[in-house]
Amino acid sequence: MSLLIANIKNELNNIKEVWKPTDIAQFNQLTVKLAKLEGEYEWHRHEHEDKLFYVLSGQLFIILRDKTVEVNSGEMVVIPKNIDNKPYAPTETSVMFFEPLQS
Repeated sequence: MSLLIANIKNELNNIKEVWKPTDIAQFNQLTVKLAKLEGEYEWHRHEHEDKLFYVLSGQLFIILRDKTVEVNSGEMVVIPKNIDNKPYAPTETSVMFFEPLQS
């Protein structure tokens, strides 16, 4: 693996569609992704891994079955595996997250 420097601002400027993650790096069997979010996503759960979202800008709400969690710019949230959740961003929100490499 070679050294990688990514300009997050430039990478985000290249994202034109919401809810369509873009891969920006891979390391330690993980893929680093960026996405722009706006509006609601569907109810879902991750069966095999926890999910970490770091909010770069904007505001993200994670709607759970029993409560709603607010995550603001500069904050992160870890959603444990097998937890039903529905992300919602009232305005355009930029996030970074990590997923296991797909084989």
